This record gives sequence, C-alpha cells and structure tokens, in this order.
Amino acid sequence: MKKLGVMIISAICIMISVSMISSVSAAGGYIRGDADGDGIVIIDDVTTIQMVLAELESDETGIITMCGDVDGNGLDISDATFIQMYLAEYENIYHINEFFTVTDPTKPKPTNDPYELPLV
Repeated sequence: MKKLGVMIISAICIMISVSMISSVSAAGGYIRGDADGDGIVIIDDVTTIQMVLAELESDETGIITMCGDVDGNGLDISDATFIQMYLAEYENIYHINEFFTVTDPTKPKPTNDPYELPLV
C-alpha cells in the first residue's frame, strides 16, 4: 500500500514539473545551457551541442543554438566547455541553468530618450 502512495505522489510531482517547464517555454522563457530542452542542465546538453557542431544532429528550430550559446558569441565548442565547467562547479559567470527570456524582434524596443519624437 505504501508503494502505491509513493508512486501516486511521484506521478503528481512529475506532472507538476512538466507543466512548469512547458509553461516557462510557452511564455518565451528558457534555461541557459539546456540545449536539449529537457528542463535541466546535465552532460546530455554538452553532447547535444557537440552533435550539432559535428552536424550529426540538426537544429531546425534554433532552440539548441539559442539555449546552448551560453557566452553569446554563437554556438561553438567553448559553450560545451563552459557547461562542463558549470557541472564541475566552477564559477558560473555565464549564468548557466538560469531562466532567460527572448524578446520578439518584430516589436520596437522601448527607449528612455526624453527627446524622441513620436512616430506619426
């Protein structure tokens, strides 16, 4: 009977975790370093980056490049190295495993220029 209870509680926790991850992605949020999109940064993300760089896997959606490019200069082998350093608990200077959002490039960016005239 205890096993059944544990299994039910585990299933509920998994469903809540999956819904939280999908709601973050649906809202435009992603996890920096989570190249494979499973919601956690682990060594599999390094492998995914290496597979894309070796052209053994495609990145049709661009998600691997967007989430895997942790240093902001394009997806390359250094991104895989930085994720490995994060996993080995080196200093996390690139904010790996933190949420980030992507802005819509079609929307104009707000400016703080008080002298800007409105577009008529």
